[in-house]
Amino acid sequence: MSADDERRRLPRRQLDLQVELVDPVDGATLGVLVNLHMEGLLMMGGLSLQPDHLYRVTLRPLAPSQPFDPIELVMDCLWTRAMGQQDRVWAGCQIIELAPADRQRLAQLIDLFGVEQGDHSRQD
Repeated sequence: MSADDERRRLPRRQLDLQVELVDPVDGATLGVLVNLHMEGLLMMGGLSLQPDHLYRVTLRPLAPSQPFDPIELVMDCLWTRAMGQQDRVWAGCQIIELAPADRQRLAQLIDLFGVEQGDHSRQD
């Protein structure tokens, strides 16, 4: 078991829908969600993501046909790792601010669309 696995207290969930993380100020897409739980998330994003930076983001469905209300939160980017593509990174983030209504929407999103990572044949 790796140190990353030992640090995780909550099971990570992949969602059965695509979710993008958007800057609510300028509407720019920062990346797409890979998996999440109530305290953090893994995303794929651009090189602009930097460790030890705070980001206010809105989670919203990538396709308009995938209905859920947007969720606003503040996340701390803990680390980034380069992907095989030159302009993309994996980013591990901790959720540090979430209003009660958004916390409820996030929990509902995970309950409705979440699949525990161990439920798929694909492993990290």
